Amino acid sequence: MPELPEVETIKEDLRELVVGSKVEGAEVLDPALVEQPSAEEFVRRLKGARIVGTRRRAKHLVLDLDSGDALVLQLKIGGQLLLVPPVEESTTTLMLVLRLDEGRSLSLRDETGFTRARLVDAEGLEERFADLGPEPLDEGFYPGYLREKLGGRRARIKGLLLDQKVVAGVGNIYVDEALFDARIHPTRKANTLTEGEWTTLQSAVKENLAAGIEHRGTTFSLYRDVLGRKGHHQDHLKVFVQAGKPCPGGCGGEVVREKVGGRATFLCPTCQAEDGPGREVRLELE
Repeated sequence: MPELPEVETIKEDLRELVVGSKVEGAEVLDPALVEQPSAEEFVRRLKGARIVGTRRRAKHLVLDLDSGDALVLQLKIGGQLLLVPPVEESTTTLMLVLRLDEGRSLSLRDETGFTRARLVDAEGLEERFADLGPEPLDEGFYPGYLREKLGGRRARIKGLLLDQKVVAGVGNIYVDEALFDARIHPTRKANTLTEGEWTTLQSAVKENLAAGIEHRGTTFSLYRDVLGRKGHHQDHLKVFVQAGKPCPGGCGGEVVREKVGGRATFLCPTCQAEDGPGREVRLELE
């Protein structure tokens, strides 16, 4: 699933390649794609509009139009937004084609069919994003934010980090990597983390997301950038989908796969003890 680094990569590609382009026409090939407005109104309002900017909010991709509308895409599991012809698969995977000036086309394809699109005005866009937490690479994710927001919660730390109302754009891949770097077990209750662990965890979240952007995203099977290229961050993952391999922390153990909150979760049970390294400190405080 495209997470923050993947959507950020696509956003920057679009900023370079399509901002300034005019939408000569639009074709919705899968009506399930369009959540708002009707598919007919969606096509009508896109035609003739010029793309004047691109943004990302959490895992949402936003194309700003000179009409005042914003095209908001959620790529979900397998959405691909491509400026090259989708020649490798049949047209049954296509959900949307935007015909641009200069004879180019921006094609949205998704073999899973889960990608969703909305065309909204400024008020609708603000309403859409109202419940999202801060961006983890922006000032709103200030030092101490996670401890202040979650320190009193008894829920599992992994589930809390995946909550988009807590922090926006972080998904399964980068949460597992950050928890490993912070040596925190995914099932630890938030209220058991020490101040030092909170500091380390928040830094790990930012560092892993920044690395994902630097490597242009993580590709296991479906993710591609706007020109159809794979990302490279899968070559740098420490624990995610590394089950059975030696722990990269050098502890002598190996990475295991568990299920936490219904999600595949990868960790080193030696480095990321369920009780956590802060257990003795907490007992002394009690």
